[in-house]
Amino acid sequence: MIDTVLPFKEYTVMSNNLIQNLNCSDVYRTYTLLLTADKQSLETNTTLEQLAGFVGEKLDNYKKSKGTLSFNDKLRATGEVVIHDIDSGRKDRHWTMYRFNQVGQGNYRRIGREFYDTYNTLDLKLRGFILKLFSVAEPHSHVVKLSMRKLKEHIHMGHSTISQYIGQLKDLDLLDEVDGCLILKVKGLIVDQPSDKYVEKQIAIWNYLIEVYERDGIPLSRECMIYKKYKEKGFKDVKNMHALIKSLEAGTVGRKRPVKEEIPCDIIL
Repeated sequence: MIDTVLPFKEYTVMSNNLIQNLNCSDVYRTYTLLLTADKQSLETNTTLEQLAGFVGEKLDNYKKSKGTLSFNDKLRATGEVVIHDIDSGRKDRHWTMYRFNQVGQGNYRRIGREFYDTYNTLDLKLRGFILKLFSVAEPHSHVVKLSMRKLKEHIHMGHSTISQYIGQLKDLDLLDEVDGCLILKVKGLIVDQPSDKYVEKQIAIWNYLIEVYERDGIPLSRECMIYKKYKEKGFKDVKNMHALIKSLEAGTVGRKRPVKEEIPCDIIL
């Protein structure tokens, strides 16, 4: 049974190194654990029993077995997580604190809570495989262009297993293959927009203009009002900030484009 008692963040960030070096099941377990971590410190004291409940499996899967490291030991081996015990002051109770390393620029993926909510009934390994594919997608996209040989090297999986999972994702309509490229069609895989110095500069200008106008009691222009409303909503649902800023500058945002009138003409043969 899936336990969702703890509040989850709307999204988390996950190091590509972490995704690519863990096996599929552990990748998904780690993603779920990160959903419970503090946004700034990336720390969480979620217990393995709670985590197993969130993932929807038995606690035994996290313990050491013959020839297999425990989940915590596998996390430690990546070098991406520091794990230590917290003294509760009681012999019969203790907690573990996980602190994930801060991600490096360009070397992470942003994964939404929506992925957890939408696909928690999929096979556990398949859920992790989706995240592995996402980790090797082209920058700012859901497209994987790697050859099978390169894909095997990056995500540390065999040819037959990769092919099997790709086939399953196609059957579920979660993946397309076009001209040798794999295109993920999965909810909750958040693509960051590329850094745009022009957008950063213009946002600073708009913010300054609004601050000055409001301070001096000058009525805001139509475009300033529109920008302010977008900003108050955190630019939610804005898919292309560059295009929005350009439209604000041109005064065309929210305006209908005039339809050109068709002029009939006679064709003389």
